[in-house]
Amino acid sequence: MMKIAIPIFGARVSPRFDFAPALLICTLENGRVVERTEMPINTWSIWQRVEKMKELQVQTLICGGIDGNSERILKSQQIEVIPWVAGEAEKALQTFLKGKLQPGMIIYPGCGRRRHRWAQAYWRRRI
Repeated sequence: MMKIAIPIFGARVSPRFDFAPALLICTLENGRVVERTEMPINTWSIWQRVEKMKELQVQTLICGGIDGNSERILKSQQIEVIPWVAGEAEKALQTFLKGKLQPGMIIYPGCGRRRHRWAQAYWRRRI
């Protein structure tokens, strides 16, 4: 069993982890989502967000923008971070389940592989 978290803004991956209004927590078993919970986190500090994820035993965070300090705090709690993901949260989740999600991916409906490669190259230069 594995748990992942995705900070969300509506149906999309939130552009910033620290300003996300909600967190989608998914429990995965045998490569499938067996449970999902959405919780409001808009008033929580970074520490409260990390503590909640630790309490829920989240192993992976899929997020948009994240500052270096927050990423270090998460990694110190043994939470893997897949940063700079943009697009629809459900598509990001499905791409993760297929083992194809990478940092810097832009995931939109109808987005072909060519655009994914461009986005990955763009974000790798920036990191």
